[in-house]
Amino acid sequence: MIEDILTPLVCERYLHDPHYREGHIRIIAPRPGTRILGLHTPEMKMVAKRFVKEGRADEILDAFEREQKAMRDGIQPLTHDERMIWGLVIDYMKCPLEKRLERIEAFLPAVDNWAICDNFCCNSAWVARCDHDILWPFLTGLSKRSEEFTIRVSLILAMANFLNDMSIHKVFGLIDGIGLRENEPYYIRMAVAWTLATALAKQKEVTYRYLRGASLPADILKLYARKVRESLRTRDWPAFQDMD
Repeated sequence: MIEDILTPLVCERYLHDPHYREGHIRIIAPRPGTRILGLHTPEMKMVAKRFVKEGRADEILDAFEREQKAMRDGIQPLTHDERMIWGLVIDYMKCPLEKRLERIEAFLPAVDNWAICDNFCCNSAWVARCDHDILWPFLTGLSKRSEEFTIRVSLILAMANFLNDMSIHKVFGLIDGIGLRENEPYYIRMAVAWTLATALAKQKEVTYRYLRGASLPADILKLYARKVRESLRTRDWPAFQDMD
């Protein structure tokens, strides 16, 4: 839809180095049939901010939503890069929370890989300024749906914004409310593991207490322990603390 704007911003290495291009695509792990132009995140942020600054946020979002409705046979009509920018425009635009949540609802069917999800969730500075009494029921509702990346959106938005003294227990409650079982879709399991490892880094004792009482699947706990070992902030800490 906006390929004419984006194509000149694609890096030369992506265009001319097959090994680099294949690595870029492999990291994203896109759904079959996804078209990827090859922009880097700073360029996508620049484009999204430009649309917002020019007062074109609603125009662009309306156009993205129309294109998304044209999806056929599970193939996304928009490129990966356009959908990344879609999420960023929602993050950067200034609007009432109710309108933003409506825009997020329309965006969710376009979120089909971890990069689109996490790019949107980790740039959500608007959360700090919004009414959490409205946002939390929305996140809880997302966490109870069946779509892998919709559930991941709820978890990563919570992780990015609510692992503080006042709200960390709400994040743990969100996890508990999903009703996790063995062999959940991979990107749900990894979202929970990443959230718990980040919680440990920020609120160590609170997280240990939660883990002692939680009934989480073994495969998620294994992923969590791996994330703890891999993080520079937590690699010297035990993933679990025995009961006193």
